[in-house]
Amino acid sequence: MQAKDKVYDMMKKMCGGEVQISAVELSEALHLSRQVVSHYLNRLLEENLVQKTNSRPVYWSINNACETKNEYIISDNTNFESNSKDIITKIHCQQEMNAFSVLIGCNGSQNNIVEQCKAAVNYPPMGLPILITGESGVGKSFLAKLIYQYALEQRVISSKAPFVVLNCADYANNPELLSATLLGYKKGSFTGANSDKKGLLNEADGGYLFLDEIHRLSYANQEKLFIFMDTGKYRQLGDNEWKKSDVRFIFATTERTEEVLLETFRRRIAVHIHIQNVINRPFVERLQMLHLFYYKEAKKIQKNIVVDKNVVEALCFSKPKGNIGTLQNIIQISCANAFTKQKNEPFLNITLEEIPNISDIQFNVTSKRLHSIRILYNEDLHQVEDEEVLKVKEKFLVFFQEISRISYENIETAKIEIVIAFKKLTHSLKKNSDLLFSEQNLFIRESYLEKCQIIIERYGIQCSKEEFKLMYCVLLTFQDDMILKFDLYKIINFLNLVSPRAHYVAMKLEEALGTIITGTCKCVEIINTLFFQGYILETIELQGLIVAHGNATASSIQSVANQNCGTFVFESIDMPMDISLAETIKKVNAYLEKVNNSKGVILLVDMGSLNQMYSSIKNHLSGDLLIMNNVTTAIALDVGMKMIQNISFKYIAEQAKSIYTIGVQYFEGIARGNNIIISCMSGLGISDKIKEIINRVINYETMDIITMDYKNLKNLIEENNKDNFKHTKLIITTSNLPNITNIPWVNVYDILDGKGERCVWEALKSEINEQKFEDLKREFIKFFSIEGIASRLTFLNPNIVINEVENVIFRYEHYYDMNLVGYIKLNLYMHIAFMIERLMTSEYPENDNKIECTNKEKEFYDVSKDIFEEIEKRYHIKLSQYELSLLYDIFKNIIL
Repeated sequence: MQAKDKVYDMMKKMCGGEVQISAVELSEALHLSRQVVSHYLNRLLEENLVQKTNSRPVYWSINNACETKNEYIISDNTNFESNSKDIITKIHCQQEMNAFSVLIGCNGSQNNIVEQCKAAVNYPPMGLPILITGESGVGKSFLAKLIYQYALEQRVISSKAPFVVLNCADYANNPELLSATLLGYKKGSFTGANSDKKGLLNEADGGYLFLDEIHRLSYANQEKLFIFMDTGKYRQLGDNEWKKSDVRFIFATTERTEEVLLETFRRRIAVHIHIQNVINRPFVERLQMLHLFYYKEAKKIQKNIVVDKNVVEALCFSKPKGNIGTLQNIIQISCANAFTKQKNEPFLNITLEEIPNISDIQFNVTSKRLHSIRILYNEDLHQVEDEEVLKVKEKFLVFFQEISRISYENIETAKIEIVIAFKKLTHSLKKNSDLLFSEQNLFIRESYLEKCQIIIERYGIQCSKEEFKLMYCVLLTFQDDMILKFDLYKIINFLNLVSPRAHYVAMKLEEALGTIITGTCKCVEIINTLFFQGYILETIELQGLIVAHGNATASSIQSVANQNCGTFVFESIDMPMDISLAETIKKVNAYLEKVNNSKGVILLVDMGSLNQMYSSIKNHLSGDLLIMNNVTTAIALDVGMKMIQNISFKYIAEQAKSIYTIGVQYFEGIARGNNIIISCMSGLGISDKIKEIINRVINYETMDIITMDYKNLKNLIEENNKDNFKHTKLIITTSNLPNITNIPWVNVYDILDGKGERCVWEALKSEINEQKFEDLKREFIKFFSIEGIASRLTFLNPNIVINEVENVIFRYEHYYDMNLVGYIKLNLYMHIAFMIERLMTSEYPENDNKIECTNKEKEFYDVSKDIFEEIEKRYHIKLSQYELSLLYDIFKNIIL
């Protein structure tokens, strides 16, 4: 039964005849918060199932004239046939209220934490121990209480189950007393033990024991505790009799666990949760916290409150030393200070004067143009999204599902389908988008539009502020990762392929918005790219970059040139006088890494050594380079117009030499030194990581590692110009190359087999020794394993599992005195990691009958049981003979 049904049923029980009740009475009966109950009462009111009075407080009653409850249930649980309605159902499921609904960010930045907590609570038979880490004041104790309340809601513990709390810091100097408190003791067991005393393990039987400041627990007490966690048994001090108790554990600490907790103790805690400090939370959530805490004070003192925009900025963009706890204290004191001076006023005005120790708060007063917060104490504070806002989110979800199902094999067809879907989305949101421009979102809107204005001017985007509504809607709608189950990265990689300039500007907008979009998902990146796609010319083949001294010289020239060209032609790098040439070159190289420069780059500079600039950036170029010295706005505009017309690179260079009385130098080719080219169809992310791995072992002065878009690589090969690759030792790619190439190449995923290893070794043997090559292979194995595992594991942390699997493989190699080749290791990494999770999340086979096996198999099974003993204990699993037989199939042809 859904929460809304529960509210309605309880209403029917409590409102016989014409009886009226308040939301508070109903919330007490249902053991839910008043805000949650109010939300569902309003939904029932919209469906004409209940009525409410206009009095204060509001009273509710059943609408006897409404349709029957059965009809209501049928309509609410209709099985939708269309894909869009399926998505709508999922949205409302995600919005269903539970104990975690009061946690700000439960559907946003804290969503992953909430899901881990739910999984730990529901995992049979006794849940999983949870360790919560984070700085002081981030809400560890609050989360622990929500975990307990959620367990009550799910009925995995009884309604009378206890929630016992112990702060280990209270006993830090007396570990014996802490041990007695935990375990209990018998009369006479130590001086002062005048009677028998039951411990907290007994008191928490059937419920939760929350141990705060767990780092203050001595090693001896940690050992006693993990013995109890393994067996469920303990002995009181002074008693030899074992006692049993069923206890679920939550631990919390502010310290690094690997430094304060025994490894054997840490291994017993399956779920590790880290809570970020306030300043790292999304801007929207910080605003919600501010609003919530001031609302609580307004309700307490029965006064309306207006929070000045400077206070909003100070508290949203500073990092209080005590995080949420300190923020609450600051807000409470500010209200007290204002109440003292303004208690006879209709509104309390909170200004910077009311903020305690304002000089100690570190924040930068900027031109964010935030607005004041207006809080009315007699209005309900909604903890869930308005139904109309959900409708907007539904439209976005339908759109993302549509484009995630497009076949991207035919580029032109896929591009047309995306454009059509995007136009349908924009048309459907014309009526709904205004609802997101409500008073409470003014802070984000004003800052967002200000940053957008800077971007559209800088990159020559010809659109108005009004047209940014769609992008603003998606920013507000997706402050979470709720739809990352769609393959958004596939869509992003495709958009970067067909609309690289639009995607680049979208990323620059995200960079400009900074902390305002912290926590948003990749949906924002996709929508922004599609939006800019309509205003940016993608047929420009050359890349243009302006570098000039001064705080805004380059960006000013860029802005004028792009606006006059009517599209994005140039990027710019400003070079303040206190910035060194080396720092500027670093920025130039970073830009060249982000863009496809295979067709050529035109670099406009205002001064400096051309030769020095080229020698420092050549390894980041995959095409020709034209450097023009002493740039002006007129020169930039002239060159920009030629670039739009796709006038040949060499013609622009020749014209520049004859027309302008400036320094011009032209450079040709991919890279002057020996090089390895990496090109992955799945995107530059994998290419960059492979480059990073290889760069760790080679000398970058004698070998260049170049990443290149696959389409550009293929075009260069098909040109059949030997000079393009005359220094290329190897090409690493994810797809087969045209047969016309004589350059050695290897598929990324074949690197670890015999032939692939030999190709890589031939390319690198003049650069590294055999030991470094072995190190390189190990790094490849770990990288490919983590990449493959991370995309398929739903519960375990792939980085932790990888290290444990690596130890398992090492022990097999040691026992059988062998060295496994790369592709076999990769297979084992994948198989063992998935096996662990499979055993954790499913029942053991009931009919695990022993079968006859050879001596070789029996030896393997016995060895494996020893090797996996620690993992079985840590994850509470048991390897069946069936699982061992699968492992044996991998090993049987290679073990001695």
